[in-house]
Amino acid sequence: MSLIISRYKMKGANKDVIGVCKLATIDSQLKQIMRDLKHHDPQKRYEALHALEQLSKEELELHPTFVRKLIAYASETFPDPVEEWDDPSYYVLQFALDFVSTQFVPDVFEHFARFSPAAKEMAFRYMCELGDEQYDDALYHIVHNELQQQTFSIPWDSLRQRLTIVQKLIDQDYAYLPSHVFCWLLLHLHRQGVSCHLQQSEIVSILIRQYRQTKEMYAQYDADYSPTFVFRFWRENYLSVRSDMHVCLSLMEFYFNEEIAILLQEALSFRDPTIQARAVITALQHHMAVDQDVLLACANNIESAELLYEEMERIGKKSLFPTEANELTHFAKSHLFYILTHEYGVVPSDIEVINHVEMKNEYEEQIRYYLLSYVDEQEKYVAWVGMYTQNKVGRGKFEYTYIPFISLQTYSIDEHKKQFIERMKQEQQTEHTLFRKQWAFRWPNMLSYTVLSLFISSRWLVAVREKSTFLYILSVLLTILGTIFVINDWRKRKREIVLTTKKLIYADRWGMWEVPLHQIKQVSFERRKDRYHIFRRKSEHVVVYDEHHERLSFSKDDINEEQFALLLRYATNHLQQPPRIRK
Repeated sequence: MSLIISRYKMKGANKDVIGVCKLATIDSQLKQIMRDLKHHDPQKRYEALHALEQLSKEELELHPTFVRKLIAYASETFPDPVEEWDDPSYYVLQFALDFVSTQFVPDVFEHFARFSPAAKEMAFRYMCELGDEQYDDALYHIVHNELQQQTFSIPWDSLRQRLTIVQKLIDQDYAYLPSHVFCWLLLHLHRQGVSCHLQQSEIVSILIRQYRQTKEMYAQYDADYSPTFVFRFWRENYLSVRSDMHVCLSLMEFYFNEEIAILLQEALSFRDPTIQARAVITALQHHMAVDQDVLLACANNIESAELLYEEMERIGKKSLFPTEANELTHFAKSHLFYILTHEYGVVPSDIEVINHVEMKNEYEEQIRYYLLSYVDEQEKYVAWVGMYTQNKVGRGKFEYTYIPFISLQTYSIDEHKKQFIERMKQEQQTEHTLFRKQWAFRWPNMLSYTVLSLFISSRWLVAVREKSTFLYILSVLLTILGTIFVINDWRKRKREIVLTTKKLIYADRWGMWEVPLHQIKQVSFERRKDRYHIFRRKSEHVVVYDEHHERLSFSKDDINEEQFALLLRYATNHLQQPPRIRK
C-alpha cells in the first residue's frame, strides 16, 4: 500500500477541531510508516521513507511521549538494507530529533548503542549539543569504546564545547587517537586556555611525527602549487592535507625545540601562501627571524593576506604587518577570493576594486560596500563586499558579501551601484519571523472552565442536600482552588513572544515590549517572581538587557531554551557586537 500524505479539512469546523483532527491523522500516518519500515519488501520501505520525508516538511506538533516512541523505534531491528538509502534507523531518528529539546537527551542515551552507524553519528551530535555537564562521563565512555570498536564515525567537531571530555581523551586515550585528531583536539584545548597533563615529550613526539607524515603528502603538490590546481583539480585531497599542515604549524606555537625550529624554517619557503603565513605566525611567536620578503609576499598575496592579518592581530603583532598591504581594498579582494573559492567553487583571476558606496545599515552602522570585478572563464563579473569602516586602514569586519553572477558589461557602473543600493534598501525593509509563540484563548479553555464550574456546582448541590459541614468545607476549598486555577490561566492568556530578523517582541495583557536586535547586549537566565500566578513563586526567567538597562523578561518555561538561543545567535551573528547569552 502506497502511503500518501494529505491534509484533512473539515467543512464548518473551527481551527481547534481541525488541529485536533490533524494531530490524530499525523499520529496514524506515523504508525503506518513505522509498520511499513519493517516490511520485507524494499519498495514498501522506500515509500514509507518518502512519506516520512514529506511529513518532516510540515510544521508539526507531536506529544513528547510520541517523540520518545520514535527514538526507541529507531533503535529496533530492521530488514537488511538493500541500498544506501535503506536506513530506517537514521531517518526515523532524524525526524524525531527535529524536535529539539533537552528532555529527549536521556532517551537518546538509553537507545544509543542500538542505532545504526549513521544514526549514532547524528545522535552523538545531538547529545553533545543539548546534554549538560552531567552527561560528560557517558559521552567520554562512548568515544573511549568507539576508538577501539569503531562502529561509527565520531564527529569530532561536536566536542568543541566539551573541553572536559577532550582533556580526558588527550590525557588517557592519546594512544588510540589518530594523530591528526590528537593534534586538532590538543590545539583546540590550547586555544581555549585549557591545559592537559600528558608529558610534553610525548606530545612533541606525536606532533613531529604527524607533521612529517603530512609534509610528505604536501611535498607531492608544492612544486606545482597554484590556486587553479588547488580549487579545480586537487580540491578535496589537497585541502585536507593543507588543513592538517595548518593544525600542526599552529600547535607548534605551544611546543618548541631545535627540530621544530628547523621544520618552521623550512615551512617559510613553501609555495602555498597560507601554509607559509601560518609558519610566519608560529615563527614570530617563538621570536624567530622572519625575512621581510617572506612577510611582504604573504601580505600581498590575495590568498593569504586576510589570514596573515587576522593571526598577527591575534598574537599582538599587528604592527609588523607591512604598511603597503594594510588597506581595506586589499582585504576586500582577499575576502572575495576566499568566498568564491571556498563557497562557490569559482577560481577567480584579475580581482579589481572598481568603485564603492557608503551607507548605513538598519542598525545605523556605517558600512562601505566595495564594487569589485573578477574574471571567470574569460568573462568579467561583478561582486560586492561590505565592511565596517571605523578605521580607514586595517582589516575591517566583513558585514556583507553579494555574488550576483552578473557580467560587468551588462550595466554601467552607476547602474550597478543604483541596483545594489535599491537591493540593500529592500533587504533592510524585509523582516522574517524566526520564532513565534502565542497563548490565545480558545474553545478548549472555555470547555475546561465549564466542566470545572459544573463539577464545583454539583459539589455545592450535594452539600446543600446533605447539609454536611464537611461537604460545605470541601465545596469552599474546591471553589477557592477553581478560582485560583481560572485566574492563573486567564492571566497567562493573550501573551506572545516573537523573534524576527530585526527585533524581539514580548506582549501580554499589561502591555507590549519591543527591542531591536542590535540593541540587545546581554541575555541572561535569572530567578524571578512569576507575575502570572496569584501566589508569586520564583522561577527561571529570560532577561534581555541593552547597554545599560533591562528591556524585557519572560518565563523560561515559555520557550525551548536551546532553540531560542540558536535562533537568536543566528539572527545577531552578523552584528559587530552580538549579544552575550549567559545560561
